[in-house]
Amino acid sequence: MNNSIELPSGKIINIARFIALIPNNNIDSDYQLILEGYPHHIKLETSDAQHLKTILQSKQNTITTTHQSTWNQQEQIQKNQKAMAVLAQRISQHKNMSEEESLQQQEFFEEFKKTVDSQRPVGQKLYS
Repeated sequence: MNNSIELPSGKIINIARFIALIPNNNIDSDYQLILEGYPHHIKLETSDAQHLKTILQSKQNTITTTHQSTWNQQEQIQKNQKAMAVLAQRISQHKNMSEEESLQQQEFFEEFKKTVDSQRPVGQKLYS
């Protein structure tokens, strides 16, 4: 994903590759930006660093808010009603299946497995 942003100094960076923002210990109070895949750090001015911190914090808050929603069991059961009805119908059909139908389905599945494996290269067989 490309998450390019423009800093106040005009630098454009891809924050999807962000690893670290390290303050320099020198008197000039610049920062070192480390991005994944870059061979060296990028020198940032204080204004750029503050802008970047603000953007990263807002993205973190968005992610946190998205992931903090509580799961409601009753709501989930309501959403799953159609799937549960289909599953119940299939279970009922399977319970009421004759021995002959069961054997036919088993034979069909065995033939299916052979067909699938015959189409796949050696070492990538799914069923054999």
